[in-house]
Amino acid sequence: MQMIDPLFQRVLVKECQSCKIPVIFDEVFTGFWRLGRESAAELLGCVPDVACYGKLLTGGVIPLAATLATEAVFIAFTGDSKIKALLHGHSYSAHPMGCTAAAKSMQWFKDPCTNPNVNVEERRLKELWDTEVVLQLSTHSAVRRVVTLGTLCAIELSAEGSNAGYASVYTSSLVQKLREDGIYVRPLGNVIYLMCGPCTPPQICYEQLTKVHQAIDQFSQSQPRKI
Repeated sequence: MQMIDPLFQRVLVKECQSCKIPVIFDEVFTGFWRLGRESAAELLGCVPDVACYGKLLTGGVIPLAATLATEAVFIAFTGDSKIKALLHGHSYSAHPMGCTAAAKSMQWFKDPCTNPNVNVEERRLKELWDTEVVLQLSTHSAVRRVVTLGTLCAIELSAEGSNAGYASVYTSSLVQKLREDGIYVRPLGNVIYLMCGPCTPPQICYEQLTKVHQAIDQFSQSQPRKI
């Protein structure tokens, strides 16, 4: 899991827009507090021309997606002929249950009465992952690096050769062990990551991360030693 320098992204967006190249943000995964801010656009301080949202838009309880566009993009598809129009529509477009869930979800996430994790003044989530446990994991002999951002905690295990990279199955036994303990992490090669909700109590995150730390201890001890 690679984190791109925010400054590079801001400069890239600025250069594209100065050259009249439309900028599209895929926020299906990152939107609605996933990265600690309400959107990646807000985190970067950028305004894309088009942005796509889903997943946490409804709190994950029912499918719904939304595509937003600037006025300039919208006007580009207006005219007297449907040849110019963006003929977009589905059988379940704007279905009432999804829209109701989305309206409630967006309100729920940003209200400190329903989400004690939100810092209203700074418009961000409070730190969810215990810094001491993160530090312990970061210095673990079996771990190359740890990245936490908002509701995400990604752990890259030290691996070489065929054990490293996206296609690796290096973490299979570790993932299985964690599932037996009721913890569902997603493997990306030799990287595993946890993802909580914007309203998840930090204590739950602490307990989950502590179990992951213990499982990595056992996992590292079971690996063949280099001679």
